[in-house]
Amino acid sequence: MHCRDCILTEKKTISWPSWPQYGNDERKVVEKVIGSNQLFAADRVKEFEENFLIYTGTNFAKGVGNATQGLHLALASLDIGVGDEVIVTPYTFIASASSILMQNAVPVFCDCDPHTRALSAEKIAAHISDRTRAIVVVHMFGYPADMDPILELAQKHGLCVIEDASHAYGAEYKGRRCGGIGDIGVFSMHQRKSLSAGDGGVVTTNDPEINEKIYRLRSFGHKQLSYNYRMTEFAGALGLIQLGKLDSHNRVRQDNAELLDRLLEEVDGLGVIKPLGCATSVYYRVLLHFDPEKFNCSLGEFSSHVQESGVPLEMTWKLLHKHPHFNPEKVPARGLPWEWSMYDGVMKGKKYDSLSFPVIENLCDNHLLELSVHPPVSEKEIAFAVQVIASAAVKFSR
Repeated sequence: MHCRDCILTEKKTISWPSWPQYGNDERKVVEKVIGSNQLFAADRVKEFEENFLIYTGTNFAKGVGNATQGLHLALASLDIGVGDEVIVTPYTFIASASSILMQNAVPVFCDCDPHTRALSAEKIAAHISDRTRAIVVVHMFGYPADMDPILELAQKHGLCVIEDASHAYGAEYKGRRCGGIGDIGVFSMHQRKSLSAGDGGVVTTNDPEINEKIYRLRSFGHKQLSYNYRMTEFAGALGLIQLGKLDSHNRVRQDNAELLDRLLEEVDGLGVIKPLGCATSVYYRVLLHFDPEKFNCSLGEFSSHVQESGVPLEMTWKLLHKHPHFNPEKVPARGLPWEWSMYDGVMKGKKYDSLSFPVIENLCDNHLLELSVHPPVSEKEIAFAVQVIASAAVKFSR
């Protein structure tokens, strides 16, 4: 198919397939859990954990109620707390950074690498202080970060690396699966995620001491303050089914991304963003790069026009340093750890919303678009999407 063959000559719309797509397999295991009268974490959760650690290539995996709990446990297991700093990207879901506040530690936001849209060793190095304890690396939309230089930097400074792999089930970096590369990995099983169980999460590690701490902290009753962060049998049972389908679902996403890339080759000013050459993306969403110099419209106007035809080509996420959690109108009862008198770190006397991250701000405001390519999205939907995008490109071309 050539670009000139893609142009729509009349207005058409499509109903984009939804995700997830639960069926008889999921219904049966849920009914089996109900029939067992055992809804609290038990055999299904244990079986899921055992299969998940094999999938990720890690030594340990612990199921939790959701990824926010998993991130909180990861930080708590490292004894991160008052006065400590944790470096994190502003380009992520709120939990990657708000979990740091849950330990009364200070989030230190860091700009992103222009090629990975994730943290890089070079960017991180400029933010390390005597108070830095950990780095939270997020593999956004299933595109792996460049991990080896980050791990080398972390080892040099005695820091722990937490991977937020919520979008990156099955994604690989130099043959290693995301979530099993750093000290701790955290995954989300929220309904929208690639491994969908309604809600749930997993914490992975290769360190037996960290694993033991997470095991103790996720259930009430231990000497150290602990939590009710357990996974349900429903999530364990659904997780097992979804884990068995994960590779085939990922292949659909990858095939759709490759097809989209090929069909957009002749659309000037817009193209699929690929992962690092040493990495494999699972395209939780496909990212596209928009060149504003080629069009006489804004990124938002282009996105809105395409969406009128039912193609969910969206602008990407808002950055967290502007979020109310870090810029509250009123100081919350728990206080703001970066404003405490005993704190003298890099955020002392600073306001989060006054920070500047030129690389990721420019990308989000002017260049990045995202498209869902989950199953059962097929060649039909991708071809239609390209028709709509190509038509928009002609309409708005300079």
